Amino acid sequence: MWERPGAENDLLDHRLDEKPRILVVDDESVICDILRDFLEFEGFAVRTAGAGDTALELFGGDHFDLVLTDLKMPGLDGLGLLREIAELERDTATVIMTGFGTVETAIEAMKQGAFDYILKPFKPEEVVRVLRRALDKQRLERENFALRETVGFYELSEALSSAISLDDQLKMVVDLVQSNFGADGVAIVVEEPKSPGKYSDRVWCGQGCVKPRVERLLETFLAGGQVLAHGDEVVHWISDPATSERVVSSFMAAPLKIRGATFGMVTAFSSRRGQRFTEGQRKGLAIFGGRAADAIENARMYQNLQDTFTQTIEGFARALEAKDPYTHGHSDRVSMYAKLIASAMQLPPLEVLRITHGGYLHDIGKIGLRSHDLNKPQKLTPDEYTMFKSHPVQGRRIIEPIAFLSHLVPSVYYHHEAWDGSGYPEGLSQLDIPSEARILAVADTYDAMTSNRPYRKALPHEIALAEFKRCAGRQFDSSVVAAFLGAIERFRHSRIELGLPTPE
Repeated sequence: MWERPGAENDLLDHRLDEKPRILVVDDESVICDILRDFLEFEGFAVRTAGAGDTALELFGGDHFDLVLTDLKMPGLDGLGLLREIAELERDTATVIMTGFGTVETAIEAMKQGAFDYILKPFKPEEVVRVLRRALDKQRLERENFALRETVGFYELSEALSSAISLDDQLKMVVDLVQSNFGADGVAIVVEEPKSPGKYSDRVWCGQGCVKPRVERLLETFLAGGQVLAHGDEVVHWISDPATSERVVSSFMAAPLKIRGATFGMVTAFSSRRGQRFTEGQRKGLAIFGGRAADAIENARMYQNLQDTFTQTIEGFARALEAKDPYTHGHSDRVSMYAKLIASAMQLPPLEVLRITHGGYLHDIGKIGLRSHDLNKPQKLTPDEYTMFKSHPVQGRRIIEPIAFLSHLVPSVYYHHEAWDGSGYPEGLSQLDIPSEARILAVADTYDAMTSNRPYRKALPHEIALAEFKRCAGRQFDSSVVAAFLGAIERFRHSRIELGLPTPE
């Protein structure tokens, strides 16, 4: 488990023999010396400062569990020091020392976050008692914080196992790294799967332009090294620090691995004065990086399956077109028109994808037909027409036994059904016809009308639209026709603007 910025050690791995670190601040050196000697005897690790400004400088290179500060000091007084420490976003506890005349000011300090105040002159035993109460309260707060982080990590694990997109999963990792570690910026850098050696920011979150030195980090990870740097050490790990919009005070990075192979990294930086990431936080970043790597691997595996699937159905379509040159490009165009319609109807993305794939395979049953009998200028004989009408049945027989294609059966089998029940092969009507088949019926008919065939020339675009308007509510679903009419006009206008050909 990891802790928030400023705590030196892992919260859950806090060892009993670690001494609480106390900073005593007082402009009277005698008081500083007395308190240091007594508190060290009581088992505390103590440093002293004679002014508020000096104390603040010590925070730049050290951490303290508790600050015991005088209220009235020249320069930066105790109240000002309290505010400065709060701006550092540390979990340091503060106890104020004051005289009788400034009790009201000490109470005001407590309202601003001080744990308690001690009246001068004081007994050393009283000081120890107050400090131990403050440290006990701090310990409980840290344990509660660690518990909240555990819950947050559980929620992350649950979310990353759900069906949200890869970008959303990685953004969740970035947000949790920022919120848990107080990072000002987080980057997830990954190797492009199709361009080995080329890395890009998959997710970048944060203000300022701080880019990691990818090659240097990779060399370190491949050698088994770890990256946690502060102050001047940071420039070794970031690109162009001189031109950066921020001065980075602390930097950490962890590798992204798939089956032991490093393919990227997750990095975090802080530009706040005195903030130092800890080893516990670096380990926490590595855990988050492991979750990010799992999400990326799963997404890539899914994308590979999708690519294989798309290539397979496109291969089927090419095989059909090779057999029947008169339908060259028909499946591609039907798929495109079907996608336009489905998108215009604002269907869910997965449904749009299914309909697009269905467009590629809708005529796959023709691969078993004698195309030379169908591609003739004369009217088909009854037997030939019966043979033609069998292609939806043949298509279903081809793809139904193939598990990863069987969900496309409705597109292949029902795309010649008609809204009024006059279609084939089942004579379904209206909403009994699957939605993807109703969409493909319009896309298929439009391309058939606006393409040349052996028995007729292509119809003009305007004639085709008039036919759809006439047959809406009879042959075709009116809602599909309405979506198509708007989508095809937008499509044609965009192609005209780009100087590309359109159906005439």
